[in-house]
Amino acid sequence: MKSTTLLLAILLGFTLISSPGTGGAQLAGGSAWDRAVADPVAAKLARPDAAQYAWHEQERIMFVHFGVATWEGVEYDADGKTDLSKMNPAKFDAEKICAMAKSWGAKQVMFVCKHVGGFCWWQTETTDYSVKNIPWKNGKGNMVREMADACRKHGLKVGVYIYSDDPKYMANMGQGGKTDDPAKQEEWNRLLRQQWTEVLTIYGKDLVREIWFDGSCIVPLDDIIKKLAPNAVILQSPMTNIRWVGNEAGIANDPNWNTLKLADLKGGVATQAHSTPDGDVWAPVECDVTLYNHNWFWNPGNEAKRRSTDELMYIYVSSAGRGSIMLLNSTPNTDGVIPTDDVTRYQEFGTAIEQNFGHPAGQVAKVAASEVTIALDSAKPVNCIDLWEAYQYGHRIRSYRVDAWVNNNWKRVAEGTAVGRRKIDLFPEVTTDKLRVRVNESVGTPLFRKILVHRVSPTLVKALGTLPSVTRGAIATASTVHSAPYAAEYLIDGNFQTRWSGSGGDAEHGQLSWVELDLRRPRRFAAMAASELADRVREFVIEVRNRPQDPWRPAFTGGTIGGDFKTDLPATTARFVRFRITKIESLDSTLWEMSLTDRPDVWEEATTIDLPAGERQLDIDLSAQIVDPGQYEIRLEGAAITAARPLFDGKPGEARFLEKIDANTWRINRTQVVAEGTATGIRLTVKTPAASKLKVLVRPK
Repeated sequence: MKSTTLLLAILLGFTLISSPGTGGAQLAGGSAWDRAVADPVAAKLARPDAAQYAWHEQERIMFVHFGVATWEGVEYDADGKTDLSKMNPAKFDAEKICAMAKSWGAKQVMFVCKHVGGFCWWQTETTDYSVKNIPWKNGKGNMVREMADACRKHGLKVGVYIYSDDPKYMANMGQGGKTDDPAKQEEWNRLLRQQWTEVLTIYGKDLVREIWFDGSCIVPLDDIIKKLAPNAVILQSPMTNIRWVGNEAGIANDPNWNTLKLADLKGGVATQAHSTPDGDVWAPVECDVTLYNHNWFWNPGNEAKRRSTDELMYIYVSSAGRGSIMLLNSTPNTDGVIPTDDVTRYQEFGTAIEQNFGHPAGQVAKVAASEVTIALDSAKPVNCIDLWEAYQYGHRIRSYRVDAWVNNNWKRVAEGTAVGRRKIDLFPEVTTDKLRVRVNESVGTPLFRKILVHRVSPTLVKALGTLPSVTRGAIATASTVHSAPYAAEYLIDGNFQTRWSGSGGDAEHGQLSWVELDLRRPRRFAAMAASELADRVREFVIEVRNRPQDPWRPAFTGGTIGGDFKTDLPATTARFVRFRITKIESLDSTLWEMSLTDRPDVWEEATTIDLPAGERQLDIDLSAQIVDPGQYEIRLEGAAITAARPLFDGKPGEARFLEKIDANTWRINRTQVVAEGTATGIRLTVKTPAASKLKVLVRPK
């Protein structure tokens, strides 16, 4: 519903006045903030409890995966039979791990106390498959104790990960503590309860802020957690009150609502896919992601998969910048040491966050209003609005728009729906001295605890993709589909909770899967992004054609994909696109998403025309390049342009839709609907003293 700020003012007999210090609004004779907080319209909204709010405010958390798999060079120690005599992490230093976590702004460390193989990093009587039977510290070491002491010293909270299964009781992973033999269930319940009691006692109530059940847990632990970890949030159990995002790419969908229906939360493993703005229970989203793309445990080969700082910044904006928690993994080597280059990367990441978001060009704080103006001290180039809702009072903001004052007019630069804890919106750079945030729809009075304006790295703006995906809405077909829930359409639906999976990846017999996309009309693209559930694809090719009867021609050849793949492509315009896997490891492919977008910085050649000497008029068709409403730049090389006019559907358009930037560059504004068969062009009068070639280049603005 619409914001009730003005209605409240009228009913209460107050005058709505501008607050020059904040750009917001206050009620004369009373506090707008206090009255807005008490707005009865928003009284029934789901809200976070104290534990959820304290956990969510941390924003960044560091995972630490370390275990038998590190020595085995694999991702899962699934059988619990590793020779423990080779495990001696002699250089392990918990304080260095904590210092590294703080270097990129993490406020909590989640150490994997026991992974899937059952190996325990603390002194326990529940199993011999533990730290007491390895050479490290002559079997007297207690890594959980050392992590607890270091976290307390460095002011960090902790999360606790204890896998619910054990190979002695479950033949397969992912059983949530359910034993293969029902007669052994009670015995296992007792042992797992003892493990949780031991670890939570070591950490202490003051440290534990999160309980992580990887794949849920059927063993009753409610009483233990309530007693020993009363301030913790819980993931994936009957007590759950936070949610896994649903992928391991570290990316939350936009919008990201922290609310859902109670029945969905308690009905199984709820993910972001269950979100709804009108949910009756608050359960925020956590985005877990690896530093090595895509491996949780160290081995020498995995270091080559280290994500770049630019990748980490992209993930940060796509998780924390969409109101979620960013849970970034770290993993020591067999010496017990985080590799030096990893440490450097975390430091670079922390520096990049500070450089991009630590020095706002303008800001306001604690504003209760449906319209807020943020004044800068002078005209500055900016490309980011950073919204922080007072989410302890629920998801009030349901729709907003951001405008910048450019050339004596308000220009829309961003818009969205969910804000929550934090919403970072990036946009093409503008120079302005003020911006305006307008809440178009809200439940009760909108509450901003702060709004910041930034100029972030252009690389980050580019990575987030200011241009829409040309693959959304395409018709997708696949050579093979594993089953109905994994159909080809889910590869391009923009949802990281759904995926396409093939069912014929027999590389030995050449049965490799492909997905073909009909973009419905020729579309231009120059960048690709993809995310794979498991790191299986080794080589692939993007092929294109404009008619079904044409042969496929290769546009790009790539290698591995992993959890977060991005690359620039040669600028291509085509209607039909085929993503074809040419080499794969293990089973067939399964991908969360694949999208093609344009790049605003890339010029596409529309045509080259041979010109004799003299002056003449030319009509140049740009329909293959201008396929959506918007602004485009046209660059002309090789001739002097004496006159230019836009052409829309074969007829001259108004002169105001074509703006001259310099002697060779024009900006065309295609505001009309661009549908199949729509024509856009430019009529030129050109003059050349001698024979030459006129090259016409186009790019979106």
